Amino acid sequence: MKTATRAARPFVLVALTALVALPGCKKGPALEEMKKIEDACQSKDKEKALDIALKAAESNSSFKKAFDSTFDSVPDKKSANVCGGMNLVELKTQIENGPSI
Repeated sequence: MKTATRAARPFVLVALTALVALPGCKKGPALEEMKKIEDACQSKDKEKALDIALKAAESNSSFKKAFDSTFDSVPDKKSANVCGGMNLVELKTQIENGPSI
């Protein structure tokens, strides 16, 4: 019976590690979308940057939380200025670190 218990320990450790890692699992894709937005902004294509941001907010909960927090004072998110210097920095910071305290 001890061998069955020992065999289960690695499984439990892997399962617990996965549960701890789950909350941040969408950060990588959110940062990938952020890179696309930065590239569009650098190319002076604000419409493309906003389109990428809106689609990312629909498909990625981490990005959505950061986007909504960054543009909380903008009633119509379709008019958000994602290429604004401070907005771009704030959005990226929100994705990387979560909301500021």
